[in-house]
Amino acid sequence: MKIFAYFLVFLATAIVAAAAPAPAQSLRTDLVVVEGDLVKLSDLFEGVSNDRPVLRAPAPGRRVSVEIQQLMEIARSNGLAWRPQTRFDRVLVERMGKTLDQNDIVPALRRALLAEGMRASDEIDLGSRNFTISLPLEAPADIDVRQVQLDRTTGRFTATLHAGGNHPGAQRSTVQGRVFATARLPVLRRTVAAGETIRAQDIEMAQVREDAGKSGLIANPDKLVGQTARQRLREREPVREIDVRPATLVARNANVTIVLQFGNMSLSAQGRAIEEGARGDTIRILNTTSNRQLEGVVVGPDTVAVSFGPRVAALLPQ
Repeated sequence: MKIFAYFLVFLATAIVAAAAPAPAQSLRTDLVVVEGDLVKLSDLFEGVSNDRPVLRAPAPGRRVSVEIQQLMEIARSNGLAWRPQTRFDRVLVERMGKTLDQNDIVPALRRALLAEGMRASDEIDLGSRNFTISLPLEAPADIDVRQVQLDRTTGRFTATLHAGGNHPGAQRSTVQGRVFATARLPVLRRTVAAGETIRAQDIEMAQVREDAGKSGLIANPDKLVGQTARQRLREREPVREIDVRPATLVARNANVTIVLQFGNMSLSAQGRAIEEGARGDTIRILNTTSNRQLEGVVVGPDTVAVSFGPRVAALLPQ
């Protein structure tokens, strides 16, 4: 009788276990990274050992979102007891790959464009700094430039890039850009604030683009030394003539020395600047002794020279 009771308990347990639903699977919440060109069932769902391919992977280096409707169909067709928790359920899948950026692309383009007549000093601009080529990890990082067309008048070019050699995952891309003439010009080693004086140690020579939008560039570094920035000047960029002005040697309302030289005789008086000025500027000043206004030429820091003549008397105490 006891044996029969144990048998009934075992049978009831088996029936309950058979009737209970299989444990529900859950989505992978982290970014799923795959190496090959296929996404497996176990890549999408936690607790699944089935490695059956269910999706084609994105291009190397790219990412796709597997949305709720597609996930439900995959779960249903593979017998998974998965139900979405929210209508926003999804899985992000990214494929590993190697990325060729402009450091890889531009040298290959340069060789091809030189053969089309581009000058060795010209600069290549692809327009978009985000232009890249993604390849499978096992593909060679070779770039073959084909079908190059260069307009020497405008500098615009079009080329077809074949990257990845003979690998099945090789990529073919069309790129457009422009080549610019360059010149060796002085540039700033650092950012110079508005009102700051440029020193010799702030300047170095560099090969920079001759953009049509940057006319009036200063070519002689000596013409930059001692100049004052009219506005903030950025590091590693050439400077236009309108970007700078001579350094102010006499500030408005500053006390100045008024100098008059006549032969071997030199007379001086104290004054106040009515206007500011750089070296060589003619400004108005006030002789504080005679209280008369004069015009003089700035010859140094807080120093103004006045020509002799009828105004000489104005320099002398009254």
